[in-house]
Amino acid sequence: MTFAQFNLASRLLHLRMDTWAMLPDTTSDRPWRVLWILHGGGSDHTDWLLHTMVASYVEKTPDLALIAVNSNDSCYVNEANGRRYLDYVGDEHVKIMRNLFPQLSSDREDNWISGFSNGGYGALEVGLSFPETFGVIGAYAAGDKADADFSNRMEEKIRLFGEGDMKDSEYCVRKKIRELPLSGRPIPMVDHGWGGADPWLDMNYLVKEEFEKVPGNPYRYRFTELPGIGHTHEAMDLLIRQFIEKMKAERP
Repeated sequence: MTFAQFNLASRLLHLRMDTWAMLPDTTSDRPWRVLWILHGGGSDHTDWLLHTMVASYVEKTPDLALIAVNSNDSCYVNEANGRRYLDYVGDEHVKIMRNLFPQLSSDREDNWISGFSNGGYGALEVGLSFPETFGVIGAYAAGDKADADFSNRMEEKIRLFGEGDMKDSEYCVRKKIRELPLSGRPIPMVDHGWGGADPWLDMNYLVKEEFEKVPGNPYRYRFTELPGIGHTHEAMDLLIRQFIEKMKAERP
């Protein structure tokens, strides 16, 4: 594998944005599958590589590229009073990286987007908003921000999500879950997981219940609960390892 760091010029954000990537050394005719990975709140694109073994799991998969995206603590949304990070992560950033590396597969089933905590919410936001691009979502410790308590963070809430109830807004993941199967657009597979001692367990269960209510399970939804583990780097590591193993078993 080749490790590289990029400082990309985003015309959409009017910013320069950092990205880390691990790229296969293979030269086969098969395009590289891609794991687009999103960090949690208060962190950046280095978090997964510094605090988990994800690089070693990817290295054992010769045709899998890992791309760690930075979002500047935006929750990966088009901010109500700010910049369009959802469109950057789900569209512009993907196009930039594919232009730099044409061997990255454009097949949606080869493009997996995953994250933990805020990054898990981001994986759902981005994956459900751009289902033509991402065929698989790995959302971990991922509740819906529409269910979050912002009573002590109202300035942040207004900047990111605007004023008022979010449950009928573009920021409500559960609304997206209900509406996508009615749209005629492709539907990604969803792997959901959390630690059983996560302090936001109730929010994860609300998302789980929403997926399970969709008739016919078009998301091929599945979940994992890790007993006794909290909202920790240990949970991040275990869940991403299991996710990569599941995907390799299903798409060898």
